[in-house]
Amino acid sequence: MKVLKFGGTSVGSVESIQTLLRIVKNEAALSGNPVVVLSAMSGVTNLLSKMAEKAANSEDYALYLTELETRHFAIIKTLLDVQRQNPVFTKLKIFFNELEDLLQGIFSLKELTAQTRDLVLSYGERCSAFLISKIAEQHFTETCFTDATELVKTDSNFGQARLNTELTEQLIQIFYQQKQHQVLFVTGFIGSNENGRITTLGRGGSDYTAAIFGSALNAQEIQIWTDVNGMMTADPRMVKKAFPLPELSYT
Repeated sequence: MKVLKFGGTSVGSVESIQTLLRIVKNEAALSGNPVVVLSAMSGVTNLLSKMAEKAANSEDYALYLTELETRHFAIIKTLLDVQRQNPVFTKLKIFFNELEDLLQGIFSLKELTAQTRDLVLSYGERCSAFLISKIAEQHFTETCFTDATELVKTDSNFGQARLNTELTEQLIQIFYQQKQHQVLFVTGFIGSNENGRITTLGRGGSDYTAAIFGSALNAQEIQIWTDVNGMMTADPRMVKKAFPLPELSYT
């Protein structure tokens, strides 16, 4: 079994999602059902963060919320068969309504705590993983939307939560034993504390989620799929002359 992790650009457009599904199908045919860990759509985490900050500053955030809905709904209309669309629209609308209620609360209190920020940010991964899992139902016999907040257990250090490794591995192993006949589409980046409050694992946390599942399940491989050719010397979006490193040491 392999763990495949796809970042925001891999779930950010119709074409990239189609590519993602081809990769997952090929892997399933070669070595059995993989565990697929997903980030939020490209730009969505930043969008959610901006909305939360604007709400805390008593500024209008409605246009950002509309943009969020429009991007996800456009994917549904393009990649889901018509008869499958309504339940997915309904579930995502529930997510967006919850998010709007949360933002209204931030607006009223004029306060954005680390705990509330984590809850706001969690909607990025939950929306993308749910959406991709439903699109994948058209290509696989069985798929499973897997909310990692039920499996990845952490402390209460919101924004940079530390893993409870023993409990997390136990929960993942039990869950996988029941679901290994399905292709799991897992929310990256997020977990929950002992009280069930949603936490985040820090920026780049979806890679960490993939490593957590890979370790817990003794995966053959953990594959990190990205839009750049390997590990770069710098962010290629910021440094035009950045180039791939030919090799990396462990130290």
